Amino acid sequence: MHPLALLSVRNQFAGSFVVNIISLSHGFALGWVSPSLEYLQSNGTHLTSGPITVEQTSWLGSSISLGAVFGVVLYGFIADRFGKRTALQLTLVPHVVRHPSLQTLATVTIVPVFKGFWLCIIFARDVMVLCVGRLLSGAAGGGILRIVPLFIADIADCRIRGMLGSLLPVCLNLGTVLAFVLGTFVHFSTFPLVALALPVFFGFTICLIPETPPCLLRALRNERAERSLMFYRGIQGHFAKSDPFRDEFRQLQDVIERERTAPDAGLTWQDFATQPARRGLALAMFLVLLNQCCGSLVLITYATTIFDLASPPTPTHSQPVLPASLASITLATVQLLGTFISLALIDRIGRRILLIVSCLGVSLGYLILAAYVQLVLPLGPPSPLGQLLPIVSLSFSILLASIGLLSVPYIVMAEVLPAKIRNVGSSICITIVAFCAFVLLKIFPILLDTIGLPGTMGGLAMICLIGTPVIAYFLPETQGKSLLPNTTLEGQPTA
Repeated sequence: MHPLALLSVRNQFAGSFVVNIISLSHGFALGWVSPSLEYLQSNGTHLTSGPITVEQTSWLGSSISLGAVFGVVLYGFIADRFGKRTALQLTLVPHVVRHPSLQTLATVTIVPVFKGFWLCIIFARDVMVLCVGRLLSGAAGGGILRIVPLFIADIADCRIRGMLGSLLPVCLNLGTVLAFVLGTFVHFSTFPLVALALPVFFGFTICLIPETPPCLLRALRNERAERSLMFYRGIQGHFAKSDPFRDEFRQLQDVIERERTAPDAGLTWQDFATQPARRGLALAMFLVLLNQCCGSLVLITYATTIFDLASPPTPTHSQPVLPASLASITLATVQLLGTFISLALIDRIGRRILLIVSCLGVSLGYLILAAYVQLVLPLGPPSPLGQLLPIVSLSFSILLASIGLLSVPYIVMAEVLPAKIRNVGSSICITIVAFCAFVLLKIFPILLDTIGLPGTMGGLAMICLIGTPVIAYFLPETQGKSLLPNTTLEGQPTA
């Protein structure tokens, strides 16, 4: 295989980073809850209904996932019909849309999605308005998780696809860290004014990169498709085209042409009944379920509450060794570090090993925290060094989750799904992510209030332990797998 040109790597990273700017913005929305709860639950809140209750807190945390179900369907339709870059552009700037038939749809439904959340925070005087804003933010997040992994799969060389795919969790986690820091040091009303800058910046930069070659070929724009592939492969000018480039583009054209003209080109239920489709969809669904059920999202969302519960009672005038707000920032920073480690390792040691190590490490950290709260705290306040055990154990779990469970499933999802069902299969998987996240975010505060922190963390640990043997025995290694035809893993052509 020919070596990757530096310009090709640069352009692929540039395209992947640009589409992930909106992921960074969504990370701000994900991280907004934890530092804001202290203010919203206090007597000093500006809400006319007063401090929010446990039930309202659960709805505020979980409503983002309800919106994601809507976003997956809407953005999935737009991306499949009009292209992935166009779908991302529509989220922000309807007046530059290239398809007039979508102008009304964009104006009515898309414009409020990314900006609506922050506008709701600015103008909300009731918790219901905040929940509506979270719904809008969730719709945006559903679109991000649906479009970005497939956009990167379309443009990436198989040798760096894992690294480029890891930019999605990196940007989400970086946004969460910045939201924790911003929420700790600026007032509640200032937060959304700062966060609005990212969607605006994304609106400009997304116009600078081309649509993916497969999307352009499906739209019968062959010349633009070739120029797009030239950009992402670092080819400067017609006379610089190499034989490997010509072969790749010809192969891509053949695949898209077969999609259009083959007798069985239309998607039917029988396509989901083949052995590769059943196996691929089952593995993808299991991985995204494990991605949510490992509990990392709820830990980040309710981090301040968790650290309060894991801290010993302190005298009125004394301070804990590490305040809950700073512990939350530490946790989010560790999660970001883990995604960088995953970025470096995923194309070196493979997906399967990262997932197995991740499951075992997350379980161990959760069990240590559960044992600390259940067995150590009742004996009296531990030493200052012992009081750091909750942040150490959760940081260990989050670090190991970020290396595997939080980033790898979205990459493997595009690799194990056969080409014909990849778009629909990914929509099914992201819908499962949204539904599972809603259930966990909704019941987590209630579980903390009923069975307590030890029982809740122990249950999450058991889920991760169960996932370990399933991954070890059933998940094939997909490192370096081509998404074009003649792959042995799927047993059928892919694109």
